[in-house]
Amino acid sequence: MGITRKLVTSGLAVGGTLGAMALFNKLIENQAGELDTVLKGEERRYPWKYGDVFYEVKGSRDAKPLVLIHGFGPGASSYEWRKNVDALAKQFRVFALDLLGFGLSDRPAIDYTAETFADLINDFIKEVIGKPAVVVAHDLACAYVIADAFRRPQFFERLVLVSPPLTILEESAPGAVNTVLKSVLRTPIIGQFVYNVLTSRRAIQAYFDRLGYHNPGLITDELVEYVYSSAHQSNNRYAAASVLSNSLTMDAHEPLARLEMPIVAVWGREDLLALPSQVSDAFKYVNARIDARILDKSSQQLQDEQAGKFNALVSEFAGTPVTQ
Repeated sequence: MGITRKLVTSGLAVGGTLGAMALFNKLIENQAGELDTVLKGEERRYPWKYGDVFYEVKGSRDAKPLVLIHGFGPGASSYEWRKNVDALAKQFRVFALDLLGFGLSDRPAIDYTAETFADLINDFIKEVIGKPAVVVAHDLACAYVIADAFRRPQFFERLVLVSPPLTILEESAPGAVNTVLKSVLRTPIIGQFVYNVLTSRRAIQAYFDRLGYHNPGLITDELVEYVYSSAHQSNNRYAAASVLSNSLTMDAHEPLARLEMPIVAVWGREDLLALPSQVSDAFKYVNARIDARILDKSSQQLQDEQAGKFNALVSEFAGTPVTQ
């Protein structure tokens, strides 16, 4: 009887804990509200094999296509380009997309891998744009763009790499701990609870303060609230599980070394994670043709912190003729 009573008590405790987690998860989902874009352009959806991908287009139809691909921070989406689209659309036909599993795109319960996003970017540029484009990628997306440009250079006129991490030049694979973490984060109650804790408003604020911005004054309530809402849309944990478990790494060393198209890579001088001068030297060592730039008073979200300088850099670099 004693053992039975203990089992019943333990079962009730576990059930109560899971019930509390489920209630908390539901509360968070209800608080997130419906997400909308702040970008001012033509709203479209690209029907991809795993789900529809949301994107916006702005600029003259006859202008050179320029694609903006966001990074993989909490609540990631094309929102990060809000200070860039309008300025760049004066010169280019700008395409800003939300990658599958993020923002306003579909969020299927699939196993998101580096190849998932590399395939998506490749297919989007080939099927939606259909001609050589200037591609601007942020964070881990830089690796996928490099791989795609190596495989199909006819669709990539030139690349702009924003805060590319040194890890994309290294061979790596998720270990056993990360594999377990990914599995846990994908579970409907416990995984969702852990994910919700990791993407609370306070956690988002701390993330941007530590890694995203040099100027804390730019971490506004509006920014935190939008990112929070984006992070807590239904099924967001599936893509996030791959991000948080380091399952989206891709070794782009060899393809980068072989690329011959114009490439500019830009880092924020205050990006403590990247150590810009060392990282830029590492990228130039792999491909000496890379034009490495460092913007002062900015960190990983340099396209936001130094929007004017960033827009001018992209306009100048992407607008010059390609020389063979």
